[in-house]
Amino acid sequence: MAKQKFYAVKKPSGCFIYNTWAECEQETKGVKGVLFKSFASKEEAEAWLTGVNAPAPEGLRVYVDGSFLSGFPYAGWAFVAVNGNEELARNSGVTHFPAESRNIDGELCAALHAMKWLASRGEKGIICHDYEGIARFAKGEWKAKSEVSIRYAEASAPYKEFVFFEKVEAHSGHKWNELVDKLAKEAIAKAKEQNAEN
Repeated sequence: MAKQKFYAVKKPSGCFIYNTWAECEQETKGVKGVLFKSFASKEEAEAWLTGVNAPAPEGLRVYVDGSFLSGFPYAGWAFVAVNGNEELARNSGVTHFPAESRNIDGELCAALHAMKWLASRGEKGIICHDYEGIARFAKGEWKAKSEVSIRYAEASAPYKEFVFFEKVEAHSGHKWNELVDKLAKEAIAKAKEQNAEN
Protein backbone atom coordinates (compact mmCIF):
# COMPACT_ATOMS: atom_id res chain seq x y z
CA MET A 1 0.00 0.00 0.00
CA ALA A 2 1.36 3.43 -0.98
CA LYS A 3 2.32 5.71 1.89
CA GLN A 4 0.20 8.79 2.54
CA LYS A 5 1.69 11.96 1.06
CA PHE A 6 0.90 15.58 1.75
CA TYR A 7 1.07 18.18 -1.00
CA ALA A 8 1.96 21.72 0.03
CA VAL A 9 0.94 24.45 -2.40
CA LYS A 10 1.92 28.12 -2.41
CA LYS A 11 -0.34 30.24 -4.59
CA PRO A 12 -0.70 34.02 -4.91
CA SER A 13 -4.04 33.57 -3.13
CA GLY A 14 -2.54 31.69 -0.16
CA CYS A 15 -1.00 28.43 1.10
CA PHE A 16 -2.77 25.06 1.10
CA ILE A 17 -2.12 21.40 1.93
CA TYR A 18 -3.81 18.60 -0.04
CA ASN A 19 -3.95 14.87 0.71
CA THR A 20 -3.92 13.60 -2.88
CA TRP A 21 -1.99 14.32 -6.04
CA ALA A 22 -5.29 14.69 -7.93
CA GLU A 23 -6.32 17.59 -5.67
CA CYS A 24 -2.88 19.16 -5.92
CA GLU A 25 -2.78 18.86 -9.71
CA GLN A 26 -6.25 20.38 -10.04
CA GLU A 27 -5.14 23.44 -8.04
CA THR A 28 -1.74 23.91 -9.71
CA LYS A 29 -1.97 22.87 -13.35
CA GLY A 30 -1.65 25.92 -15.59
CA VAL A 31 -1.57 28.34 -12.63
CA LYS A 32 1.11 31.03 -12.86
CA GLY A 33 3.28 31.82 -9.84
CA VAL A 34 2.44 28.60 -7.99
CA LEU A 35 4.93 26.42 -6.09
CA PHE A 36 4.19 22.93 -4.79
CA LYS A 37 6.01 20.00 -3.22
CA SER A 38 5.13 16.62 -1.69
CA PHE A 39 6.04 15.56 1.85
CA ALA A 40 5.83 12.41 3.96
CA SER A 41 4.20 14.23 6.88
CA LYS A 42 1.82 17.12 7.39
CA GLU A 43 4.33 18.76 9.78
CA GLU A 44 6.98 18.86 7.04
CA ALA A 45 4.46 20.31 4.58
CA GLU A 46 3.47 23.02 7.08
CA ALA A 47 7.13 23.76 7.77
CA TRP A 48 7.88 24.24 4.07
CA LEU A 49 4.96 26.65 3.75
CA THR A 50 6.30 28.74 6.63
CA GLY A 51 9.92 28.65 5.49
CA VAL A 52 11.54 26.44 8.13
CA ASN A 53 12.57 22.81 8.36
CA ALA A 54 10.64 21.16 11.16
CA PRO A 55 10.73 19.27 13.26
CA ALA A 56 14.46 20.00 13.39
CA PRO A 57 16.57 17.21 14.88
CA GLU A 58 18.31 17.63 18.20
CA GLY A 59 22.05 18.14 18.31
CA LEU A 60 24.50 20.49 16.68
CA ARG A 61 23.15 23.98 16.04
CA VAL A 62 24.97 26.92 14.51
CA TYR A 63 23.50 30.36 15.23
CA VAL A 64 24.24 33.00 12.61
CA ASP A 65 23.67 36.73 12.32
CA GLY A 66 24.73 39.80 10.40
CA SER A 67 24.96 43.49 11.20
CA PHE A 68 25.46 46.80 9.41
CA LEU A 69 26.62 50.19 10.62
CA SER A 70 25.97 53.40 8.69
CA GLY A 71 29.19 55.09 7.63
CA PHE A 72 31.08 51.80 7.17
CA PRO A 73 30.88 50.00 3.81
CA TYR A 74 31.11 46.37 4.99
CA ALA A 75 28.66 44.20 6.91
CA GLY A 76 29.59 42.22 10.01
CA TRP A 77 28.93 38.50 10.34
CA ALA A 78 29.22 35.92 13.11
CA PHE A 79 28.38 32.35 13.98
CA VAL A 80 28.35 30.36 17.22
CA ALA A 81 28.15 26.56 17.15
CA VAL A 82 26.57 24.82 20.13
CA ASN A 83 25.55 21.36 21.21
CA GLY A 84 22.90 21.54 23.89
CA ASN A 85 24.11 24.34 26.15
CA GLU A 86 27.81 23.88 25.34
CA GLU A 87 29.57 26.27 22.97
CA LEU A 88 31.80 24.43 20.50
CA ALA A 89 33.11 27.20 18.27
CA ARG A 90 32.63 30.80 17.25
CA ASN A 91 33.88 33.00 14.43
CA SER A 92 33.19 36.49 13.13
CA GLY A 93 34.42 39.09 10.69
CA VAL A 94 33.30 41.48 7.97
CA THR A 95 32.32 40.82 4.37
CA HIS A 96 34.97 40.85 1.64
CA PHE A 97 32.81 43.10 -0.53
CA PRO A 98 31.04 46.37 0.33
CA ALA A 99 27.54 45.54 1.59
CA GLU A 100 25.00 45.72 -1.19
CA SER A 101 21.99 44.95 1.00
CA ARG A 102 23.21 46.24 4.37
CA ASN A 103 22.94 43.58 7.12
CA ILE A 104 21.62 40.94 4.69
CA ASP A 105 25.14 40.63 3.27
CA GLY A 106 26.36 39.81 6.76
CA GLU A 107 23.54 37.33 7.39
CA LEU A 108 24.29 35.38 4.20
CA CYS A 109 28.04 35.51 4.79
CA ALA A 110 27.58 34.14 8.33
CA ALA A 111 25.47 31.24 7.07
CA LEU A 112 28.07 30.36 4.45
CA HIS A 113 30.86 30.38 7.04
CA ALA A 114 28.70 28.15 9.26
CA MET A 115 28.15 25.69 6.39
CA LYS A 116 31.89 25.56 5.68
CA TRP A 117 32.59 24.95 9.36
CA LEU A 118 30.14 22.02 9.45
CA ALA A 119 31.58 20.57 6.23
CA SER A 120 35.14 20.84 7.58
CA ARG A 121 34.07 18.61 10.48
CA GLY A 122 32.06 16.29 8.26
CA GLU A 123 29.02 16.88 10.45
CA LYS A 124 25.41 17.77 9.82
CA GLY A 125 23.88 20.60 11.79
CA ILE A 126 21.04 23.07 12.04
CA ILE A 127 21.64 26.65 10.98
CA CYS A 128 19.56 28.88 13.24
CA HIS A 129 18.82 32.20 11.59
CA ASP A 130 16.48 35.16 11.92
CA TYR A 131 16.67 36.26 8.26
CA GLU A 132 14.35 34.05 6.22
CA GLY A 133 16.40 34.36 3.01
CA ILE A 134 19.18 32.20 4.48
CA ALA A 135 17.01 29.11 4.07
CA ARG A 136 14.95 30.28 1.09
CA PHE A 137 17.89 31.16 -1.18
CA ALA A 138 19.87 28.05 -0.21
CA LYS A 139 16.89 25.78 -0.96
CA GLY A 140 15.99 27.58 -4.19
CA GLU A 141 12.59 28.69 -2.87
CA TRP A 142 13.38 32.36 -3.52
CA LYS A 143 14.88 33.45 -6.82
CA ALA A 144 18.22 35.12 -6.17
CA LYS A 145 18.32 38.47 -7.98
CA SER A 146 20.81 40.68 -6.14
CA GLU A 147 24.52 40.04 -6.58
CA VAL A 148 24.96 38.98 -2.96
CA SER A 149 22.03 36.53 -3.01
CA ILE A 150 23.23 35.00 -6.30
CA ARG A 151 26.73 34.51 -4.85
CA TYR A 152 25.25 32.94 -1.71
CA ALA A 153 22.89 30.60 -3.58
CA GLU A 154 25.76 29.33 -5.74
CA ALA A 155 28.31 29.09 -2.93
CA SER A 156 25.94 27.28 -0.54
CA ALA A 157 24.95 24.58 -3.06
CA PRO A 158 27.80 22.14 -2.22
CA TYR A 159 26.95 22.23 1.50
CA LYS A 160 23.24 21.31 1.34
CA GLU A 161 23.86 17.78 2.61
CA PHE A 162 25.27 19.18 5.85
CA VAL A 163 22.50 21.57 6.87
CA PHE A 164 18.96 21.89 8.14
CA PHE A 165 17.47 25.33 8.74
CA GLU A 166 15.56 26.66 11.72
CA LYS A 167 14.15 30.18 11.92
CA VAL A 168 14.43 31.97 15.26
CA GLU A 169 12.86 35.24 16.34
CA ALA A 170 15.23 38.20 16.22
CA HIS A 171 15.85 40.15 19.45
CA SER A 172 13.66 37.82 21.49
CA GLY A 173 16.16 37.35 24.32
CA HIS A 174 17.38 33.93 23.11
CA LYS A 175 20.84 33.42 24.63
CA TRP A 176 22.73 32.22 21.55
CA ASN A 177 20.93 34.46 19.07
CA GLU A 178 21.71 37.50 21.22
CA LEU A 179 25.35 36.44 21.48
CA VAL A 180 25.82 36.04 17.74
CA ASP A 181 24.16 39.42 17.14
CA LYS A 182 26.62 40.99 19.60
CA LEU A 183 29.61 39.32 17.90
CA ALA A 184 28.54 40.56 14.46
CA LYS A 185 28.30 44.13 15.80
CA GLU A 186 31.70 43.81 17.51
CA ALA A 187 33.24 42.60 14.24
CA ILE A 188 32.16 45.82 12.51
CA ALA A 189 33.39 48.00 15.37
CA LYS A 190 36.79 46.28 15.31
CA ALA A 191 37.12 46.55 11.51
CA LYS A 192 36.06 50.21 11.59
CA GLU A 193 38.66 50.97 14.26
CA GLN A 194 41.41 49.22 12.29
CA ASN A 195 40.35 51.06 9.14
CA ALA A 196 40.62 54.41 10.96
CA GLU A 197 44.15 53.57 12.14
CA ASN A 198 45.40 52.79 8.60
